[in-house]
Amino acid sequence: MRIIFANKYYYLRGGAERHLFDLKTLLESRGHEIIPFAMAGEHDEPSAWYRHFVSPVSTEAVSFGWEGLRTAGRMLYSFEARRKFATLLSEADPDLVHVHNIYHQISPSILPEAKKRQLPVVMTVHDYNLLAPNYSLFHDGRICEVTKPQAYWRAVSHKCVKGSAAASALTALEMSLHRSLGLYKRNIDRYIAPSRFVQALLVEYGFDEKQVSFLPHFVQTADWQPSFSGDYALFVGRLSAEKGVETLIRAAAIAKNVPVHIVGTGPDEARLKKLTLELRATNVVFRGFLAGDDLKREYAGARFVVVPSVWYEVFGLVVLEAYAAGKPVVASEIGGLTELVRAGETGIPVSAGDVSDLAGAMRDLWNHPIIAEKMGRVARSWVESYFTPDQYYAGLMKIYGGKKLS
Repeated sequence: MRIIFANKYYYLRGGAERHLFDLKTLLESRGHEIIPFAMAGEHDEPSAWYRHFVSPVSTEAVSFGWEGLRTAGRMLYSFEARRKFATLLSEADPDLVHVHNIYHQISPSILPEAKKRQLPVVMTVHDYNLLAPNYSLFHDGRICEVTKPQAYWRAVSHKCVKGSAAASALTALEMSLHRSLGLYKRNIDRYIAPSRFVQALLVEYGFDEKQVSFLPHFVQTADWQPSFSGDYALFVGRLSAEKGVETLIRAAAIAKNVPVHIVGTGPDEARLKKLTLELRATNVVFRGFLAGDDLKREYAGARFVVVPSVWYEVFGLVVLEAYAAGKPVVASEIGGLTELVRAGETGIPVSAGDVSDLAGAMRDLWNHPIIAEKMGRVARSWVESYFTPDQYYAGLMKIYGGKKLS
């Protein structure tokens, strides 16, 4: 089967891209051909299809100049992306289109081209862009669903996007236009929800439950050598407000006997380093961005992994990686994370944003290494049994070949 993967980035940038490349490897190992479609950039992985990638735009900051107008046009409806995607479809002649994150940098203007050719279209839901202008449902330090279910313009007065009324208005206009044109709902046959939480939320926001399939992510445990002891607590992820790193640093300042390694980069990095100095949390070490074998070595050296998210985490791929490495997890009881941490068996759930609760759980695992080791062994066994590539592949093939896609 020839499958187009459409995603805004074609390099390892975050959890969505990590899943995309893992899935690409899995499908290629089963004899399928993956054809990427993305935004061109200097960090992109090599591809014979690169000439079809769309020109780059920047969405990191609010801009009112020419570049800002280009970005606004891309967000609303990209004729360039549609044209290049049409050319790619004609040249590649795929059997199916699998969409990941295409909003803003590509735009759903490409989707009608697939349906014109009667190609089945599947979309993996990696965040909440289908539901709200603020695709994390989080801003100003808290969960926010003021635009639910389709009251997108409420985002303007609440400055839901980047703390800017202008950015919020543009994104509200984007969503209103896409909804009126039916770009997603008319052109996507099936949505893949990585957690029951996301599946229920999509239905709650008005998506047809028959079109939303639950399929949890997987991890290739054969690539991970488990280690059931370690010398520090570990965080892996983007350094941004919704990931709860501030909560972790404040908890570490209380649990001073627990060494904490923070792996990742992001917009809050400077602020978080400053906070660490202010709190005199000398037990916290920032390790920067790590990937591949370097990241696996960092997992191997940990006693446990902390996932202190304060937003509706879609899934929590870090949890599976921790389990594959033989590590228990301390994680917030929020979003998809509630489905991954079995209290007292594979880790300890804590209240999202509760510094003292997190500090207490970290101390418990640090002070009881035998319990941490036992949890790590149970976690490794569980992930080997229930989050395997074979199980994911079987579920995905069922979705690809479902009645809606025939």
